[in-house]
Amino acid sequence: MISDLITGKTYLDDVTCSSWEELVDIGAGLLIEQGSVEPAFIQSIKDTVKEFGPYMVVVDDLAFFHGRPEAGVKEISMSLVLLREPVYLEEKRIKAAIVFAAIDNKSHLELMRELGGFLQDEEFLPLLRNNGSKAAIMNKIQEGAQME
Repeated sequence: MISDLITGKTYLDDVTCSSWEELVDIGAGLLIEQGSVEPAFIQSIKDTVKEFGPYMVVVDDLAFFHGRPEAGVKEISMSLVLLREPVYLEEKRIKAAIVFAAIDNKSHLELMRELGGFLQDEEFLPLLRNNGSKAAIMNKIQEGAQME
């Protein structure tokens, strides 16, 4: 499923930004552009971070930003943004971010399981952390889809 969601239209690499908030704007902006979420979704992500802290940085260097389904989510969607230079959420460094939108509190469970598999892949995380090539990252995503 991740291979259906992270495409050329929802993937950016070598991005420069100055804050985690700007990173959210960029990643969620891709989902707005494709019509998957409303602009209110961006503020929902930022409000969630402000309320609960940096828990969305799930492993070193990788953030998994998400907001509330009722904040304008129209369909399950996901984007991936790789940064040229890291930004910080409190003391947590971010070099890559996935922005995820779910239509309800249950629809994301299978996607989270699939994402967990990617996070255990010894080759995938270094690609994200080190601004790997788009071709290599998309290839790993496709390989993961074939293993499902």
